[in-house]
Amino acid sequence: MLLSAMKYFRGYVYVQLNGYAPERFLNLCGNRDILIWNLKPCEGGYRFCISVQGFRELKPILKKTRTKITILKRYGLPFTAFRYRKRKMYGLGFLLFGLLLSYLSGFVWNIEVTGNSYLSEETVLEFLEEEHAGFGSAKARIDCAALEEALRSRYDDVIWTSIQIYGTKLTVDIQENLLPEENYIKADDTVYDIVAAKDGIVSDIITRSGIPLVAAGSEIKEGDILVSGRLEILNDDGEVADYLYQSADADILAKVLHPYQDVIEIEYINETKTGESCGNYVLQIFGKSIKNPFFSVPYQDYTMISDTAQLHLSRNFFLPVFLTKETYSEHVKEKKSRSKEEIQKIATKNLRNYLADLEEKGIQIIEKNVMIEKKGKKYVAEGIITTYESVVSYKPTEMISITREEGQETNESD
Repeated sequence: MLLSAMKYFRGYVYVQLNGYAPERFLNLCGNRDILIWNLKPCEGGYRFCISVQGFRELKPILKKTRTKITILKRYGLPFTAFRYRKRKMYGLGFLLFGLLLSYLSGFVWNIEVTGNSYLSEETVLEFLEEEHAGFGSAKARIDCAALEEALRSRYDDVIWTSIQIYGTKLTVDIQENLLPEENYIKADDTVYDIVAAKDGIVSDIITRSGIPLVAAGSEIKEGDILVSGRLEILNDDGEVADYLYQSADADILAKVLHPYQDVIEIEYINETKTGESCGNYVLQIFGKSIKNPFFSVPYQDYTMISDTAQLHLSRNFFLPVFLTKETYSEHVKEKKSRSKEEIQKIATKNLRNYLADLEEKGIQIIEKNVMIEKKGKKYVAEGIITTYESVVSYKPTEMISITREEGQETNESD
């Protein structure tokens, strides 16, 4: 693309070569480093493109090879400028266009987020907007190093990030801690308790640090402290003299009950495409949409698919101009009823997908007890899924200090 732009700005001509020794002419051009391209044979010779500078160097070669060259067409900025040399408004328009491009190059018109998994792209874009580094922000006011530090500080899952500006595009490259919560290595000095992430009955508990407050067979509720990070130090009288703090670390597996419900309507609306479709284009400039005032959808029932492309002059030079193609496809609606066999197949498929989602999260399924029954104009599949899974989550330990003079405890957690 860069080479094509250089050819256009310098100008080139499309010519036809005829004469006694056109092949010798081409060899001499190669020996003198005169570039020609788009070479095609024609009746009596060849046709090709050559730069204006190269064309001026052909006179001695033409004389030596007894060939003749004819200009068929002229291309490039020099010829365009000469053609419109008397039209001052045309030149002024080019000047204003160049000034506009120069002005727009000082802003961010495209944002690319890569490497994110847990952190959604929408969350990152909202963060950039809050930090005045979003779409349309002036590049001169964006401190990439400060943005990187702020992003890591706000989101604990982000362990590394790189924010760079190329042209009018801002790129955000993220690396996240993909370990489950119970495997996080705490980067600060905060002491944590292990609390129950879900209701259940403890099946196994292996404690590496901290004081376990539950045992196998204990019933737990979400938010209950399972392993405390606070160790009591007793004096000779059996009273609490002080506390020792160390983050709790344990593997805790529990039997958890997951309520399941799936509602399937007997009657439903079936949509069938007719094959008829039409299209429309919408231009968006600086956030303002320009629609075709003469276009209206000719169908009563339809689906619309939009495809948006942003205008860019190079890979990293984007402009605040978007073109959206809207495709409208006609369909007809028809009310239908499902048979009992169809409903059974749908319910089975939905349950299988639900169980597969649980297994992808590392949850072991022990038992599934789901029944399906008809309730009015619908079927309801409901029951309980029993699983065996980790219930570990973390919460900062409540800090309590002992006032020795008065023998009183003081809560410092706030």
